[in-house]
Amino acid sequence: MSEQRTMPGCDLNETVEDSGIRNRFANRKMGGNKTLKVTSLIVIMVIFFYMLNIHSQSVNISQLSKNKLVLNSTKECIIILRHGIGRLGNLLFQFASAYGLSLTYSCRLHLDQQLIDELQKSFEINLTNLLQKSQLNNSTLTNRVYNHCSYIPILLHSNNSYSIELSGYWQVYRYFIDHMEQIKQQLRFKRSILDRVNNFFDKSISKNVSTSVGIHIRRGDFVGVRRVSSDKYIFNAMSHFLAKYHSVVFIITSDDKQYCRKTFGEKNNVLVTPDSFSAVDDLATLTQCKHIILTVGTFGLWGAFLSHNRLRDVITDSKPDHTPLDVDCRKNDFFPSWFSFLNNTN
Repeated sequence: MSEQRTMPGCDLNETVEDSGIRNRFANRKMGGNKTLKVTSLIVIMVIFFYMLNIHSQSVNISQLSKNKLVLNSTKECIIILRHGIGRLGNLLFQFASAYGLSLTYSCRLHLDQQLIDELQKSFEINLTNLLQKSQLNNSTLTNRVYNHCSYIPILLHSNNSYSIELSGYWQVYRYFIDHMEQIKQQLRFKRSILDRVNNFFDKSISKNVSTSVGIHIRRGDFVGVRRVSSDKYIFNAMSHFLAKYHSVVFIITSDDKQYCRKTFGEKNNVLVTPDSFSAVDDLATLTQCKHIILTVGTFGLWGAFLSHNRLRDVITDSKPDHTPLDVDCRKNDFFPSWFSFLNNTN
């Protein structure tokens, strides 16, 4: 018969063995709780120091980013056009692209002095704060970019070149169209040119004429070398305006005026500008007309760009896919949306 003994802290029915087991279990439980608490404390401390380290790294990265931005802002952005190439239409594209890019990116501008001198013969150019040639020696990271008629959305990157030198023709209106009013201010015709053109209008065009349509016909060095607009296209474009408007007179500007008089000048409502008119006189004539018919080349485009009447009809020649007739340029880079194509006007 087993002996029951009670121990202090034991129930009457609890044996000594039962009490020992209970105590050992309680001790284990207490030890386990302590271990769990210590482990939890260690985990919390690890997480705390980890988060503290991450925060420290974030602050450092943020500070580095701020330092980098400050460093970048101290670099001087420069748009450089050292040499103008081509004739008037090409020179205007190069000037407008360089000026437009300098406005878009808030860059300093350096222009070839010969280009400025050439344009100032005809236009009231009054650019201030131009970067002088002697100042270019201090500029670094200059990237020379050749372009004919392609639109490159981002030319300057914070981790790339801060200055670019333009090379080529830059026949892309999208580089300057957002700044067209500033460009028009720089490309205002000299008073003597406007007086000559206005005198021609007053003497040659009846007061009863309500609609003047300027036509630019490029031939010259294009004939036999590049595609030119056909006579059929020009006659069809003229028919479009005769059907749409009343009392129309057509004023032709061209680098082959003898051909134009022979081909189109027999009609009473067709005028060809005088042989004494220079290219700039012809360009100013186009800007004074209410509407324009364009052929190949860049000259006529500037007659439309520099006009103060954006509500005019501008009809242009093109390939069947509405890309330029004589060069491989994309439609949306070369022709503004407000230009129309003859097969889309009916």
